Amino acid sequence: MVSTAPQRQPRVLFIGKRYYTNRDALLERYGRIFELPSRWAGMHIAAQLWLIDYHGRESRTDHDGSLPVLSTPVPGAGFLRALLAQLVATRSRRPTHVVASGDCYIGLLGWLLARMLGARFAFDVYDRYDLFRGYRSWPGFDLWAFLLAHADHLLFASRALATQCDPAAARSVIVPNGIDPERFFPRERDACRAEFGLDTQARLVGYVGSLDPDRGIDDLLGAIDRLRRDGREIELLVAGAAREGLDLQRPWVRYLGNLPPQRVALALGCCDVLALPYRSTPYLDMASSCKIAEYLACARPIAATRTANLLSNFPLQAGQLETRLAEPSDPASLARSIDSQLRDPLVVGSPPQMNWQAIAAQAAVALGLCPDGDAGPQGPAGVS
Repeated sequence: MVSTAPQRQPRVLFIGKRYYTNRDALLERYGRIFELPSRWAGMHIAAQLWLIDYHGRESRTDHDGSLPVLSTPVPGAGFLRALLAQLVATRSRRPTHVVASGDCYIGLLGWLLARMLGARFAFDVYDRYDLFRGYRSWPGFDLWAFLLAHADHLLFASRALATQCDPAAARSVIVPNGIDPERFFPRERDACRAEFGLDTQARLVGYVGSLDPDRGIDDLLGAIDRLRRDGREIELLVAGAAREGLDLQRPWVRYLGNLPPQRVALALGCCDVLALPYRSTPYLDMASSCKIAEYLACARPIAATRTANLLSNFPLQAGQLETRLAEPSDPASLARSIDSQLRDPLVVGSPPQMNWQAIAAQAAVALGLCPDGDAGPQGPAGVS
């Protein structure tokens, strides 16, 4: 007999890490942890965002359109109140889906809540969380493996992550990191430079992002130094949170600091060539960097290293750049790539449907948040 009982309308609780990749998901409205639930709310899906704050001491509430946002420190009374509120909510107010993103401990919180509330659990994996410095495998219990095995859905930011973590692909959905097309688009170079007071005559190579060694900033500094010693009159534009010990005090470096997300696209628009000097590491090779999609959307020549982060996530663009790609961790090879792009610029196109609206729509359909499979006019084509 087919049940005629009315089905509950989908309601999704998204639990994420407030501070990640040197950004504040609450105040800067940044990244997949903010964008996915925000876009779902814009599709008239009942969604709420609970941010876990490992650094602050105060709870905060906010709204983004129809999306309620709560940030609570851990540990703290605000966290316990938020947890209790979910557990005692009436059936009609309880989430049907719990999505957890950010690390394994947030994943465990999401799994426990989902099981206690009778909801489906989706583990959003945008990095190898088991390689995070704060992750510990408990004696006789591997939390990372447990969450991968017991999630109802696995959302992966990259195909490499999905292949490694869920080889059968039975529960996998590829949900890449996207861009806001109203922010990232081709801009007039000199107008962008005027925003920062930069010389319109300078030849600028740019890098915007994390400045840790694995991202290759040290190799990039070495490559520019080589080119300048060979007589190339170029300068390096850098933006990002500077790490301790990184020497950016050089006459040819223009350091803009750690820019807010709203100004990142302006910095990219200043550059003649954008550098992607990533090294090959187990962590980065599994990732899906927002930066690559942002670079491509700005329609600037890219000097990149031959790493899985680019080759796996953007195979068409990597193929088009093949003759210009540098070897990772090799400043001399990177210098040749940069010089080639300065002398004979090659611009490759951006993949279709790399915007957050399309990506969120695809994920909503895969999770069953759109009962009729209707993701709206800006649907999921090209993201699967």
